[in-house]
Amino acid sequence: MGEANRVAAMGLQARALRPGEQIQVDLKNAVPRECGCGCKYFISVIQVSTISALVSPTGQELIAQRPVLVCLECKKELDISAAKTMTM
Repeated sequence: MGEANRVAAMGLQARALRPGEQIQVDLKNAVPRECGCGCKYFISVIQVSTISALVSPTGQELIAQRPVLVCLECKKELDISAAKTMTM
């Protein structure tokens, strides 16, 4: 929350994107991510999970999908929780 307050104090404000709206991002200063094995390339896959009827909002068993990135070399899932936060 502190970062949001600091950005707001600078007069910058985030706005919600409308459906289908795209944003332009300059990747010249972006830092490429690497897998622990050193590989810089990943493939997009779908992880499928089953949600028990006991905790499902519908009372029926559900199938949930989640997109994940898998290393092209070692096949391990990219851990995005280890991502560093960007500071301005």
